[in-house]
Amino acid sequence: MYCCHVVYLFRSLSESVRAAHAANPGAGNACSWYTVHFGDTLANIAWRDHTSLWTLARVNNIANINLIFVGQSLCIPYAAHNSSSNSGSQSTPTYTGGAGGVLANGYVEWYAYGALEWSSQTQVASLLRQVAANYGLPANLVMAIAWQESGWTQHVIARDGGIGVMQLMPYTTMSLNASTGIRRDPYKLWDNLNLGTTYLRYLWNTFHGNLDDVISAYNEGGWAVMHEGIFNWRYVNNVLYLMRVF
Repeated sequence: MYCCHVVYLFRSLSESVRAAHAANPGAGNACSWYTVHFGDTLANIAWRDHTSLWTLARVNNIANINLIFVGQSLCIPYAAHNSSSNSGSQSTPTYTGGAGGVLANGYVEWYAYGALEWSSQTQVASLLRQVAANYGLPANLVMAIAWQESGWTQHVIARDGGIGVMQLMPYTTMSLNASTGIRRDPYKLWDNLNLGTTYLRYLWNTFHGNLDDVISAYNEGGWAVMHEGIFNWRYVNNVLYLMRVF
C-alpha cells in the first residue's frame, strides 16, 4: 500500500510556469492533461486513469510522490496517433499554418523534414540573444546549449527525433504547448527557440540556477538529474566551455 499523505499548496503561474515541466510521456505517447483538485492524491489519480503511481511520477518529474499541488497540471500518458479520425480509415493530416509540423489536434509530427525552416547561423545567434533576454536567462547559456545541440542549425532532425536548433522532441513540444496554452511549431525557427528557452527557464527555476544541474537536465531530463545525478559530464563540460566562448 502506497503512502499518500499529500500537502495541498497553491502556487502562482510564475512559480509553476503553468506546469511547463516538459513532461515526457515516452516515445509514441502524448499527454492528456489533468488539473489537481483539493483532495486528490497521486495514487488516486493513477488508479482513476488506469496507470501506476510511479509512471505518473516519472512522466511528470515528481520527486516526492506525497507532494502535489492544487492547480498543478499532470500529464496522463496515452498512445498517440497521427490522425484524429474516429473511423477505421485514416484522415488526411491538417496543418495549423502552411507546411507546419503540428496537426490541428496538437499532435507534433515526427521527422517532418518538409516542415523545417532554413536559417543562417547569424540569424539564429541574433534570435537566441533575443529569447534569452525575453526569458531572463544568460545569453551565453542559451547560445552554448543551442550550439552543443545543433550548431545553431534549424534545418536538422536528429536520429532520435530531436528537432531544430534546440533539438526538441515531439512529446516535449506537445507537453510544453499544452502546459503554456501556446501552440508552437518546433519546425519553425522562432517557435523552436521559444520552446527550448521555455524549458530551459523551467530548469533554471527548478535547480535554482545551478549551472551543472541545469545544463545536464536539458540533455538528460530533470527527473534523471534529481534521482540519478549527473552522468553526462562531457555534455555539461562542453556547454560550460562554450559559455566562455560566447
